[in-house]
Amino acid sequence: MTASTQYFPARSPRGYRISQVVLVITAGVLAVSAPFQIVMALAIPAAGMFVLTAILSLALILPLILMMSATPPITLSREGVTIQPGIGKPSTLTWASVTEIKPYSLMPPEDSETTRRLVVGRKKYRPAAGTMLVCEGLPWRYRVVGAFAGEGFKPVIAVTNRTHAEYDQFVYLLAQLRP
Repeated sequence: MTASTQYFPARSPRGYRISQVVLVITAGVLAVSAPFQIVMALAIPAAGMFVLTAILSLALILPLILMMSATPPITLSREGVTIQPGIGKPSTLTWASVTEIKPYSLMPPEDSETTRRLVVGRKKYRPAAGTMLVCEGLPWRYRVVGAFAGEGFKPVIAVTNRTHAEYDQFVYLLAQLRP
């Protein structure tokens, strides 16, 4: 890799991969269970509540998609951004398709992290920081992230100091490479 191309992996690549697999399995179980719940509601008298649980099961898939898609490992280069999700194909975007760069709105405020500050220690504690890239041309699951982040249904990815190694280097290189 040249000085102008850098890979920003997950803080714990193995943990990231395991969490991706667990999230996909959980979403699959919820998606498969919903039709069975509807069949049970129709087949069993007085079991109409299963329709509600089926709808709830399907609704719970959206936060799982957020967790799977929000902060993938990323590579920055002169040409653009390459997103390398744990599940799915990598996506390469040019800088022209990155329409906005904003602070990530789903980061917890500093005053809400009292427990984290105690566990990590006051000297090692760093407030949560994140940058989100609003990009055109990403798959639909990144539109779910945009909806949760308050960007409507625009595709969004994020890089944070909690999920990525070398976040400060990412911010510096992003400022250098983005035209």
